Amino acid sequence: MEPDIQTVHSSPIVTSVAMQYAREVQTSWNCSFVKKAMHYFTETFYEFNKWPLKLPHMNDYPHAEWWHYSGEETGFEVNPGAEIVGYYHAFPQIIPENLLPTLHEHVFSYLESHNGPIEFHEALCYLRLAEVIPDPGRTIIVEQLREWAREIVTLNPEEWNGYCAKPLWLASAPNSPLYNVLEDVIHLNLDYEIDHQHPDGSWKPFWEWGQYHTTWENKVRTAWSGALTVKLLTTLKSYERLDIS
Repeated sequence: MEPDIQTVHSSPIVTSVAMQYAREVQTSWNCSFVKKAMHYFTETFYEFNKWPLKLPHMNDYPHAEWWHYSGEETGFEVNPGAEIVGYYHAFPQIIPENLLPTLHEHVFSYLESHNGPIEFHEALCYLRLAEVIPDPGRTIIVEQLREWAREIVTLNPEEWNGYCAKPLWLASAPNSPLYNVLEDVIHLNLDYEIDHQHPDGSWKPFWEWGQYHTTWENKVRTAWSGALTVKLLTTLKSYERLDIS
């Protein structure tokens, strides 16, 4: 689910990625996988009072250096916490009684405490929450992200060859709530991605690990190429830039 983390154990971040796919294919709330994933989220929150981004067992398996656990972070982590709160809205049949007010306090107090833009992975989590949370929560999130969008996104195409917040990551379809505040760079980014498609039709990761080089070369690079290719083809289709002739 998250190729940069090769642990065989569960984690909130990897489970949240799995739930993205579950929502994309409109999985029912009474599917056993959804029930187990939501139970895992609930039990983890009761244990930590948050969903930790990193866990100690990640260090026991090949992983990217940015996923190395070096001690527990303090405070609520909105990456992936804000996104996970959205799954309780997407599958309300599974939420424990009286948990939502506590979760909303965490995600909205974090948003309100920032005078400037949040980190782009956090913004992605809030966008996923905004897809399912009702008003007024959705409007609060969207309006704040729209205000910060051009500061969150990397606007300079010369920087898109490295790991950064590409415009299409925050507006992967024309109906994205951030599309019209990023419209000019969205179309530049579409041209950029088309120009950088590899001859075999794929897109390759624009980052690499600084450790576990054999795992990266033999396994992870290919996994990321597949994930990026599907994501970009889906995005190009949504913008009617996919040539299928």
